[in-house]
Amino acid sequence: MKIVQLSEELLATESSRQLRRAWPELLFHDALSNAYWGRLYNERPAFQFALVDDGRVLAEGNSVPVAGMPAGWRDAFPNAFDSGREPDRLCAIQILVDPDLHGKGLARPMLEHMLGLAREREWELVAPVRPTLKHRYSLTPIERYIEWRRDDGQLFDPWLRAHERVGAELVGVAPDSMVIEGSVDEFEHWCGLAFPESGSYVVDGALVPVEIDRERDRGSYREPNVWMRHPRA
Repeated sequence: MKIVQLSEELLATESSRQLRRAWPELLFHDALSNAYWGRLYNERPAFQFALVDDGRVLAEGNSVPVAGMPAGWRDAFPNAFDSGREPDRLCAIQILVDPDLHGKGLARPMLEHMLGLAREREWELVAPVRPTLKHRYSLTPIERYIEWRRDDGQLFDPWLRAHERVGAELVGVAPDSMVIEGSVDEFEHWCGLAFPESGSYVVDGALVPVEIDRERDRGSYREPNVWMRHPRA
């Protein structure tokens, strides 16, 4: 296995496309991030990479240089591409591991490579982390969830814990990191559920409830993430 810069050839492979299975369909409909996504590969290729084994893409890492601290995950995109400011840190976008290989320790080398990209430039790495297990506790406010720790003192959430283990500091909540809006029909399709009346719904894979307003024919999902800051070396 080795980590390489992402190429068009790798992105076009079936194994690369299969990585998307790791995310619920709902998450692919944040209009702001979708408007910028292709620019990661075209304009910031040095910060996009993959873990490959004999031509198979096992994991993908995406990051982008930013200036200052974005408000949340989706805010990193206009900061990086439209602000006109000189970047002073690297912002993680995602580390996506093939769902069939979860639990095999592949996320750690990907995170370490992203840290290396930042430290080569004497930058810190900031990460709006999507907590791995929060979807199981979607009714618990994220402000409480991030305070949970195991008996050994380590953070309860595995992905937050992985960042802390390599030296990251938990900074706080990154509110409205994803904002997804659409018609009720669209939300029923994206979530694989019927929404017979207006209200809040727990949806598989979502970190917080989905809000449905049938009178206005609108659905909305506003996902918080968690800011972790990795210091400069």
